Amino acid sequence: MSKGKTVSVVKILMASVFLLAADAAAASEPNPYGVPDPALAAYSDYAFMRGEWQAAMVAISADGTRTPLKSSAHITVFYHSDGRTFQTCFAAPNFHSTDIRAYDQTAKNWRAHFLNANAQRWSGLVSKSTKDGMETLVPGGYAGTADFDIKTVLRTTSDDSFVNDVYRRAHGTDDWVQTYEMNYNRQPNLKSGPKC
Repeated sequence: MSKGKTVSVVKILMASVFLLAADAAAASEPNPYGVPDPALAAYSDYAFMRGEWQAAMVAISADGTRTPLKSSAHITVFYHSDGRTFQTCFAAPNFHSTDIRAYDQTAKNWRAHFLNANAQRWSGLVSKSTKDGMETLVPGGYAGTADFDIKTVLRTTSDDSFVNDVYRRAHGTDDWVQTYEMNYNRQPNLKSGPKC
């Protein structure tokens, strides 16, 4: 092999080693949106939601008429450092909320506290994995005092999108009626990590 070819081969090998090292370093960097604790499979139930999202909302009337809302929402979702707790921050025009969830191993569900920041109102929620997706039950609505309950069902459609179906029922009935559909689309993650 000539000297020129030897130098070229060495340069290619050095470049390959450098790229492999860079890939390994990137893979070892922690995810700024957190990582679920691998100790229990259920801790990963919401892993698909980590990151930044934009949601378009559609109101659904009792007769099934669908009306797209003009405003959209920005949502940030991240796991805390324990890998067992995660937080969602929801911002829309004139509205901000956050919820914090942790998995209850005894009850086999996620327990959450939801804060409507504008109204300074807390309410408790329970979520669980079902065949339809991640289901959350909100007794008394988000105020906790309404004469109806709310149920949401998150269902994934791809790595970059998912749908949140929102239902309502009157107390004492099992007649769930869909009232909203929220279509989430992934946005670029912030290099600095999540901001609530």
